[in-house]
Amino acid sequence: MSSFPINSALSPSKLQQLPEAKKKELEKLKKACGDFESIFMHQMLKEMRKTVDKTGMIHGGQAEEIFSDMLDQERAKTMTIGLGDMLFMQLSKAIVPPKRS
Repeated sequence: MSSFPINSALSPSKLQQLPEAKKKELEKLKKACGDFESIFMHQMLKEMRKTVDKTGMIHGGQAEEIFSDMLDQERAKTMTIGLGDMLFMQLSKAIVPPKRS
């Protein structure tokens, strides 16, 4: 995930001042948001693969489908579109509310 803070309460200097419990909660949230983005990307790849026509000549059957799904799962872990970052920034406000001026 990117390191730019949208929530002013999550700037690096303010993060150091947070209690350990809040830091751990933010770490869990960041991992959950990254995992959600990975699952989302896997689903998107799976749906995209359904649109590709299969021919009888080179289609590998069930083994190819299993391999393709596993490959898509691994690819999805490294594909990021910023969805996890956006979710984290929105949901982190419940843990560390932004200061009102």
